[in-house]
Amino acid sequence: MKNMTLRANIEGKEDKVTTDWYAIMATLKDRGVDYGSLQRIYAELNAGLLVTTRSLTLAKVNVEMVLAGVIREMNMPASYSMGRR
Repeated sequence: MKNMTLRANIEGKEDKVTTDWYAIMATLKDRGVDYGSLQRIYAELNAGLLVTTRSLTLAKVNVEMVLAGVIREMNMPASYSMGRR
């Protein structure tokens, strides 16, 4: 299992923190999660799923997906104006 950046939220709290797989894996081991379950959680996170386990909600941070606001900028030709081409 390779390290990855994660967003973590403790159930019942609003705050989210950025952490990594190795830190979360150690926490989950301390909370009694076996190796097979860790592999499943890792696979689900890599697939882009939101995972909730042992009072933690986890999601993989996708650094390749940058959203400036929510909408991407569109490049329009200088000759294009609203309603006229």
